[in-house]
Amino acid sequence: MGHVGTEPFTIGTPGGRVTARVHEGGRRVTIELGQVSFDSEKIPVAGRPREVLDENLTLGGWSLQVSCATVGNPHCVVLRKEVSAAEAQSLGPLIETASRFPKRTNVQFLQVLDRSNVRIEIWERGAGYTLASGTSSSAAAAVAHRLGMVDSQVAVHMPGGIIDVTISPDWSITIAGDVTRVCQATLWDEMFDVS
Repeated sequence: MGHVGTEPFTIGTPGGRVTARVHEGGRRVTIELGQVSFDSEKIPVAGRPREVLDENLTLGGWSLQVSCATVGNPHCVVLRKEVSAAEAQSLGPLIETASRFPKRTNVQFLQVLDRSNVRIEIWERGAGYTLASGTSSSAAAAVAHRLGMVDSQVAVHMPGGIIDVTISPDWSITIAGDVTRVCQATLWDEMFDVS
């Protein structure tokens, strides 16, 4: 057992394999997440097959403009003039479990600051209010780019920090961000035994 070096390595996730790289000093990480898709069948989102962009979602007395994406897990991005933790905590659970999302969904409340910066608040499916997320950052930036609101390099500001998202012409997503050690743990081999 050992630590990774500065060479790229792959990580298996429920959404597929991703390539990661720890930069010199271990204070910044880059991850290639793969391609984002707005396809309703891949996300999934109920209804006719389509790209789910700038649609109306009405629930709980709210009428919201939403776009959806997947980067290996489902996301619903809600465009707002301003975002807040309170709104994410009140509307997030309603959207997560809405009938339009047969496998539930992660929810990002998106505020576009300028062509290179957005702010999001996150409600994560099955986990609740979340301070930061790589896939949520990616989905929000990709939706904003697809709608023509931001350029292909976007800094996503969250309560838990900033993630830099790069969107390639083929819609591949790369994220980069600073990291801080929050714990040290020993994992036993039995943890990976699925039999």
